[in-house]
Order: sequence, then structure tokens, then C-alpha cells
Amino acid sequence: MPSTRLQSVSPRKLPCSSDTELFQTPVRKRYRTLDEDESSPSSSPSVWKSPRKRQRVDTPKSPSKEMDLEKILRRIVAQPANHDAITALKTLPRDEISPRLLVRRLMHSAKAAVMKRKGSKKIKLLETELYLDWLNELEYVHTALLTCLNAKVPNTRKRLPGLGRVSYTILYNLVDEFIDEVNAHHDRPISGSSATSLYPPTMTLVEEAKDPSTDERSEHAVELAEEALKAIDKVMADAVRRYKAECGRNNPGLAQRISAQQHALAKGCCLLCEQTGYGTDVSDMGDSLMEETREVMDVWKNEYEDCEDQLVDSE
Repeated sequence: MPSTRLQSVSPRKLPCSSDTELFQTPVRKRYRTLDEDESSPSSSPSVWKSPRKRQRVDTPKSPSKEMDLEKILRRIVAQPANHDAITALKTLPRDEISPRLLVRRLMHSAKAAVMKRKGSKKIKLLETELYLDWLNELEYVHTALLTCLNAKVPNTRKRLPGLGRVSYTILYNLVDEFIDEVNAHHDRPISGSSATSLYPPTMTLVEEAKDPSTDERSEHAVELAEEALKAIDKVMADAVRRYKAECGRNNPGLAQRISAQQHALAKGCCLLCEQTGYGTDVSDMGDSLMEETREVMDVWKNEYEDCEDQLVDSE
């Protein structure tokens, strides 16, 4: 006989982590319309972005400290054993424009120093004497860079790495900027312009031709200027070798850039020879100007081209 006692029905298994907790369907999220998002203050980027991203966007970037290249170079000349000053040169920017602007300031400072020293004199300078004075004012640049290239890691015999690119970049731009300044002065800008304020009085070629006493002065100035350029050439050639050793291995892009700069340097030396008479002892093309540097750059270029030819032949 079936039992008349009511049997308890086991509750339905709930899809929860615990049978004692009731399953509740989460409330469906109501999406806002575009009108609500625009009118709601919570739609601003400062609210819906994560705190970390908000901090990164809202916090202004700290301004990068501008490099005082002249101060660093003069400090190296004054204190050759100061590794902090030498290491500071490694912060030279890697783009093409910034180093040029820094070197342009060095040139401007040299022109201003010559103007201050000789601008008030009544005797006019020869053009070759003016350019020689510019080179003499810039002597501290290659002197400092020679110190950098010879610097050693403290307590070792190993040369301080990372200075090949810096030294080459500064010297290449320095020579190029000097040639540009000679060309600008040779073209004689309009009197009264801001550029002429840094030009002390100089003789024109016609005035030099009428004064026979200028021949000896000009020859002496040309000789000394060629010696100054040879001093730059020696340091720059060493900088190219270091640059190649540190950054030139398996770097076709850099080899192509060196090739283009070698071609530009050759054209610049030819122009400098034409306008000043520097380097006319060998030819009228200025082949003796920056000769060692151009040879080292040419070897670098040819080694890369030979490797490219071998790869093509092997295919």
C-alpha cells in the first residue's frame, strides 16, 4: 500500500558554485546612446581612460635639456682627464639636423670672436686671413675630439667606446659649415644685413690686385690655413676609422651614406680651392684638402661595393 506521507521533492540542481546559493541572472547592461555619452560628464577621456593611461597623457613631458656643445668641448680641452665631459658628448643627437645646428653655433661663435678681436682695426684683412682666423678659433674642436678618441676606459687600456660616430659627425659638419661660410662671404651679402655684422672689413680681389704688398701676406695665410685643415683632416680620418669599427659592420645603409658624404666632401674641397687657393700645390681641384679623410671614406665605400659585387656574382 503506497504511503500517504508527502514526500519531499529534492530541489533542482542550481548551476552555482554552491547549492545553497540561488542562481541569479545578472542585470543586462544598458548601452548608452551617443547623445547620452556626449552629455554625460563621465564620457570625458579623463574618466573612461585607465588611471595609468590618464597619468601618461595628462602629465606634460619634461623638456629635454639642450646640449651646449661648445661648453663641453672647451671643458674637455681644459680638463683632458675628465671622463664626465667626454661621456657627455655621447648625447649628441643621432638625427641629421640637430648636429648641424649645434655645429653652426660653433661657427657663429668663432666668427663673433674674430669680429670682436679684429673688427675695430683700420687695416683691412685679406679674405684668406679672415678664413685662417676662423680656423684658428675652431682649433679647440678637433683638439677636444682628438682627446676623446684617445680616451681610455678608467683603469684599463681599452679605448672609450661610442665616440667614433660623435667625432665624425661633428667634424664632417664643421668642415662643411666652414666651406659654406667661406662661400657666403665670397658672395658678399648685401651691406647692412645681419650676416655682415660678423664680417670684419676685408679687401676685395680688386683691392688686393692693386696692392703688391698683399702677395706675401696671402701666401702666408694660405700656408697656415692648409696646415690647420691638415690637423682637422688627421683627427677626422681617425674618427672615420673608429666609426667604421664601431658601427660599420654589416651596415650597408651607413656605407652608402659615407659614400654620398665622401662625394659631397670632394665637391666642397674643390669649391674651397677655387675661392681661396687652398690646395693648389697639387691641382686646381683641391685634391690635397682633407686628403686622408677622403681616402679612408673611399676605402670604406669600395669595401662595401666589393662585397655587393661578390654577392651578385655568387647568385
